[in-house]
Formats: sequence, structure tokens, C-alpha cells
Amino acid sequence: MLRSTETWLHALWGTTAQIAILAPAEGADQDQRAQRAILTDAGSRTLHLPLPAQASPSLALAVTSHAAAHWRFGGPPQPRAGLKQVQMALLGVLEDARVEWLAVQELPGLRAFWLPFHVGEDAPSGLQFDSLLDRLARSLLDPAHQDPHPWVTRARAIFFDRDNGSLALRTQGEVRAAASALGNEIGQMRLPFNAATYRPFAAYRDDNAHLWQPDETLPASDQPLAAGASDNAAGGEPSDHRPSTATPVLYQEWDYRIGRYRPAWAHVYQLDANANLPSRRRFEDSAVLRRRMTRALAGMRAGPPRSEGRAACGDQFHPAALIDASVDRRLRRTPDDRVYRRLLSPRATLSVLLLVDASASTSAVAASGMRLLDRMLTVVQACVEALERTGHSCAALAFCSRTRHRVDLLQLKDWDERADDPAVHSRWQGLEPGGSTRTGAALRHAIAWMQARGTQAVGSRRQILLVTDGEPHDVDVHDPRYLAHDLRRAIAEACRLGIGVGSLTPDALARRDTLHTELARLLAA
Repeated sequence: MLRSTETWLHALWGTTAQIAILAPAEGADQDQRAQRAILTDAGSRTLHLPLPAQASPSLALAVTSHAAAHWRFGGPPQPRAGLKQVQMALLGVLEDARVEWLAVQELPGLRAFWLPFHVGEDAPSGLQFDSLLDRLARSLLDPAHQDPHPWVTRARAIFFDRDNGSLALRTQGEVRAAASALGNEIGQMRLPFNAATYRPFAAYRDDNAHLWQPDETLPASDQPLAAGASDNAAGGEPSDHRPSTATPVLYQEWDYRIGRYRPAWAHVYQLDANANLPSRRRFEDSAVLRRRMTRALAGMRAGPPRSEGRAACGDQFHPAALIDASVDRRLRRTPDDRVYRRLLSPRATLSVLLLVDASASTSAVAASGMRLLDRMLTVVQACVEALERTGHSCAALAFCSRTRHRVDLLQLKDWDERADDPAVHSRWQGLEPGGSTRTGAALRHAIAWMQARGTQAVGSRRQILLVTDGEPHDVDVHDPRYLAHDLRRAIAEACRLGIGVGSLTPDALARRDTLHTELARLLAA
């Protein structure tokens, strides 16, 4: 269960944390169902799941999603000074609602995980402050629910913008001010509250201790934490191994379900491919492919033949010149001997960007014993060398992703670098597979890179060649059609800019005798 919870946690915004199960509370009469999840962030993030989550996958998913929302949209711990217990409880409910609202804007399906824990025959409906807190929590999560209590209605009006229904409390300071004002109203209503016994009705919500700065004057918690936690942080994939100075470029992403772009959605980092890692890469001998590619590219023409004009020798007779010569002979004049025309077929000049899929799936080993990524790089290297030999401009990028918040574009070869440069060769050697395949975001960055380098990469025809092992996929996308629709949209964007996009698939890579023909066809498209 811990491993699946870790996977789900990482799928939500790339969050990485240790997962542990809370130890049973001391005392035989202790109701273990009252346990709440605990979030700690001392050194490394840890989510301590309550015991009931072991027997309830839906509760475990709800708890994990709520924790991920806090880590994604929450802020630093706040001081307790100046707030009473009522106001602190209110701040917890409002902050829970705030991070959940922001999470639902990005991942609408999360509401379906949380809402069932707020409803039911035993859902609070009383007038005590404990009940009002739970009623408010449901009202803020469920936009269709209208609670009749005036205080809940007022709290909802403060939480949401009355003009467009968007979130009004966007900062921790605004949440704190709202909690203070609403808490004063509860004080005027003379409603009692015992913070020590209060437990939210929604069982997935944590104890909110992480919202507050440590207070040495408070007694220590009597809830023992589990000693053992998952080893994700120690032995799993690091949550972020890009340089701390790297700045992402944000790109829109097409959501076919709503028929519009999600602005500033994908975070793309362009980095140099790691040239320092030792590699077990074994490249095939690509000399034959390189020669075939060179011949195919040398014979590539920019368009249909065109006539240069009248000439004394050429490929065809010039019709108008023949008529003029016939007229001259009848008039007993010396005809012009330029009765031919030469047909010119100018060579195509290409500016090609090769975009290589370096996701984890390319680590698959073929019957030859070679990894798919190694085969792809062999072909890309041969293509780059053939393009250089025939006078074309080219560059190469590899890409992989770890949710929309982390799309890496790894520079293998820049426009002004040569394929036989030792630095370029070491980047080929250092590239290793990993992550997922968010192809649309990678393609948009490749388009932008080609546009920005257009003056350096001179060419009459611009082409992006995508070398991939299959359909787009990423761990934070559960609709298999979502990224495919986005990729088609990105290709259309490239076409509008006059940039062609071709794709080289594993099937084409396997056809060795015709691979050079397929590559030439894609580049000439």
C-alpha cells in the first residue's frame, strides 16, 4: 500500500515524500478511527497515514491528495500569536479549502476523492461550532451545496469572489484575516469550543499542525509516529535533480475536454545533456546508413525544375525559340542558335531540429541486445552527420518529463556545433533514459528554439524530426487522449509558422534497408 501511495503522491505535481503508518495511540480505549494524518517537513517531507487508511484505498487516496495540495499550494508555518483557539480552527478549515480549491482548478477530478467524506446521513447539521466548521468545509468544497446557516453563508461570501465565483482568499495573510473576523463573530454568538476534542468530520483531513510554527510552551503530542517510513527519499528517484539556477519556460497546453488552452501550464527546462556520466552505450556501425542518407540528401531538390531561359545547349528545346528560328528562316535571316533551355533544380537547403524521446520506455532492449534509445541515437547521429556533409544546418535535443512541472529538454548538439566535436560526442554518451513523454510541451519548446535560432540556422525549409517510441504519456495525466490531442495541436502550431514536423517510429527504425529513404521523405515533406 505504501508503494502505491508514493506513486500517487508523485503523480500529483511531482511531489516526493516518505510515507509512514501512524503507530497505534496508547490506551486500549483510544478510538483509532479518530486518528488524523500528520504532515512533517523536518529535513524531508513525510506523510504519516492514519491506521484506517490501510483498510480503505479511497481514504488513503484522499489523504494523500490533500497532503499533496498542501505541499503544492501551501505556505510557510505561521505564528500562533494573536489568535484564539476558535480562530486557529477556522484558519485550518479555510486553508484546507484554499489549497483544495487551487488543486481542483488544475486537477478537477480531485473533488470526487474528497467530497464523499463530507456528505452522508451522519454529516453534521447542528448549530454548535464544531458542526458549523464541518458544514463550512463542505460548503467551500462543493459549489452546488447551499448551506442555510447565515454564518456559513457569510463565510462563503468572504472566501469566494462574488463577481465571478473565483477564490478571494489567495494568500495566507488574507486567510488569517478572514479567520480572525469570522472567529470574532463566533465569540459574539457565545458558542463553546473544545480544541482538544474537535476532529473534522472529513476523515481524510490532517491535524493541520504543519500550519503553525513550533511553540515550546505547548505540551508535546501524545501521538507516537511510526519509526519506519518508505525509502523513497533515500533510494528512489530524486524529486528534482536540475540545477538550482535553472529557470523554467512556461508553455500553454491544449485541453480538448474544455476546448481551450491551459495558459502557462507546462514548465520546460532546457539543460545541457550530462556529459560526465559513465555510459554503457553501444552504438551500431552507422557508416552504411550515413552514406545512404548523404546520397539521398544530396539528390534532394527544393521543388520542380524551372527553366533558365534560351541557351545554345540544354536539356530541352525552347518552344518560343523554335518558333522564332522558323520565322527567321522564312524571312531569310540567320536564326538565333539559342533554341534550347536548361532546366534547373536548385538543391534544397534545410534547417533540421532532431527531437529525441529519452523517456524510461526507451530503455527496452531489442533482440539484438541494444537498447531502443541507443538505436535511436545511432540513427540520429548518422542523420546529423549526413546533414552536415550535404551543407544543411541541424541541431539535436532530447526530452523527457516528470509531470507538467518538470519537462526537461537536453541539448545534444547546438546549431553551430559540429557532429564530430568531442563535447557533442560526450553528450551522446551521457544520455540515459528516464521519466515520461510529454511530447507537446517538448515540441513547443523546439519550435520556440528554432524560431529564436532562425537567423543562425539559415535555411529555406525548416523541419523538426521527432524520434520517439510511441504515444505521449505522463504520470500526472490519466486520460490517454489528453496528451495526444495536445501533440496534434502543437503540430498544427508549427505548421502555421511554416515549420514541418515529421515522426520516426520504432517500426521505421527496424526497417534498416529503407530507413534512409524514410528519413529523406520526412525531411522533404
